[in-house]
Amino acid sequence: MICPSAPTTAFRHDQSADLWARTIPIDGVDYDYADQLVWAGIATTPGLPATSAPIARSRDGLPIGVQLIGPIFEDHTPIRFAQLLEQEFGGFTPPVPNPLSLKWSGG
Repeated sequence: MICPSAPTTAFRHDQSADLWARTIPIDGVDYDYADQLVWAGIATTPGLPATSAPIARSRDGLPIGVQLIGPIFEDHTPIRFAQLLEQEFGGFTPPVPNPLSLKWSGG
């Protein structure tokens, strides 16, 4: 199964001590940081193997990924599919900070 890795594209990480107090601004509204885990639960709750793979970049140059979920006990299936996606979409390249705008750009 192919589904989102998270409800949003990549975002700046908040390393503050209290995880439950962290928020993520989305279209001017603050959401709980832990809301980002909702899609991961689709695979982890039933114990299915999953792999995330990058397939595009946002307008700000941040990675956009998909979650590849395989059948139970078939860990190699989503990993292999991620390898095939890498051949098609080019795989991961780290974002490069743009010091002039404090935004990230593709690198």
